[in-house]
Amino acid sequence: MKLKSLALAVLAAVAAPSFAAVTVDGEIGTGEFVLLATNSKGSYAQDLGISLNQLNAVLANGGTWSQSVLGTQYDAFLAFGGTGTQWTIAAINPIDAGFGPGEINGWTTMNINQSFGVLQNAQFGDAVGGLLTHFKDIDNRANNTGIGQENNRLASAFGTNTYSTADHTGYNQYFNQRNDIGVASALVYTTHANEVSDAPTLQSFVGNAYGAYTVNFDGSTISITGVTAPVPEPSTYAMLAAGLMAVGFVARRRKQA
Repeated sequence: MKLKSLALAVLAAVAAPSFAAVTVDGEIGTGEFVLLATNSKGSYAQDLGISLNQLNAVLANGGTWSQSVLGTQYDAFLAFGGTGTQWTIAAINPIDAGFGPGEINGWTTMNINQSFGVLQNAQFGDAVGGLLTHFKDIDNRANNTGIGQENNRLASAFGTNTYSTADHTGYNQYFNQRNDIGVASALVYTTHANEVSDAPTLQSFVGNAYGAYTVNFDGSTISITGVTAPVPEPSTYAMLAAGLMAVGFVARRRKQA
């Protein structure tokens, strides 16, 4: 069974919302990340205003990028009184109406007990369409009511159309993206493998040249950390120095000869 019409439906769902800027045609890695925190009483969404390409530039040599969630909308989320909050970040970047690798793309976290190889092409495509619609709903509510902070943060009570469900934070519950507050996650890239609906998607960890990025949310700050280039041990420097001395000694002996 092959996928044909779903890609067009996914792209039709995108209307370039200012919340979580989504690139429909262009370069991979330009969709902005969104933090979604959710529990049984409500959810909180924050457009982090940074894309994968921008993140790669910041973390190429290691270090940490972070952003606070504290403010009026996060206070409203806490006031709902929910417990057991879990969180994820996600960026969606469909750039073509097809199902080849790199045409519809997603970056997100993964639950510590989640594994690769279970998310199928059709499941991922459906989830992307639903998440894009969710982003549009959040954007519309913030615009229409004026309750968003700089149009990038929104608290939503359970049962409202902008509440982030398990579908929005788990690729339609086929791939759990959520972790408890304080539990870190690697960043994961997903794209279609081919047009076979029940074939597994292509998934891989995302990072710089030294390792995968680590994402964490401590309840007040979302942070993404890149691995720093390893520093050689003192013994490595000693061996290097000895080697250079040996080369110099041999060179002098040859010159004297």
